[in-house]
Amino acid sequence: MTLLSVNDPMQLPRTSIVYRPGGGVEGYREVHDKASALAVLAFPYSAMKEVKRPARPGCYVFADEEKAYIGETSDADRRLLEHFRDLSKNFAREAYIVLGVGSEGRLRFNAVAAEFLQYHLTNLCEEAGLVQIVKGANPALPDVDEYERATLETFVQQSLVLLFDAGCRVFDSNLRTRRGTGDTDTVGPAGPMEINVIAAPPVGGELELSYAGLWARGYSSGRGFVVMAGAEVRADVNPSAWDWVKNDRDKLRAAGALLPIPGVEDRERLCVNVQFDSASSAAKVVSGSRDGGRWVAPRHPQLLLTAA
Repeated sequence: MTLLSVNDPMQLPRTSIVYRPGGGVEGYREVHDKASALAVLAFPYSAMKEVKRPARPGCYVFADEEKAYIGETSDADRRLLEHFRDLSKNFAREAYIVLGVGSEGRLRFNAVAAEFLQYHLTNLCEEAGLVQIVKGANPALPDVDEYERATLETFVQQSLVLLFDAGCRVFDSNLRTRRGTGDTDTVGPAGPMEINVIAAPPVGGELELSYAGLWARGYSSGRGFVVMAGAEVRADVNPSAWDWVKNDRDKLRAAGALLPIPGVEDRERLCVNVQFDSASSAAKVVSGSRDGGRWVAPRHPQLLLTAA
């Protein structure tokens, strides 16, 4: 049994209000929490032109049972209609918009907040592994002051609850299993990490990590899984990640194998090949997460840039 903790806002009791101005069940609805400055508007994607779209900043999710697109805008009215005209978004069955409500919420949930929410919701969706992320450009983390970051992180937590209550199941679900490599999730790696291995991928054997837009390539070797020099590594490590993930990161930095990327704060770069015991362990270290994501065939093959 999980005990309630005041240190974890996701564990506190909460009340959501679902308002359906048109009646029915599956149509337009507004989900509010009186303790929050946010609300989620949800409606069938096909009804985009009929619903009232607020002309203010928002973060939005288009989804069906297999895919999700997460975006942000300073003008939800204009941007969502543009998406509706884009045939590549026709997979969507539901649309969800997170925005500020009330005078305080409209002031605090601005364009920067929408960018911050898009970045973190995209990462959380990748980490959950329940659907495939459909992307254009990779989300960017806006530069904000520390005091402002605390408010924005609260928005992330509040939006997850409101989105779930609105029917969005791309971050949490009791109905679907996670996508993944099939490797068994373990507390620790099955074998040691080898730094600066001399190896080359087999022809057609390169794989790409599907996690939060990281550019990382690797391949299965006879003794494990090799992440190639030039691969990006997410700078942050999630609190839920295994302890050994941070330890392996520290070893890579101490060996000079993991270096900062000039001008980029949220990721670092491997400058040598690194071999892990399995694809699962490699994904966890690269992504800094408990589940790690999955290695898939490259969608847009191109050369990796190796750090000097």
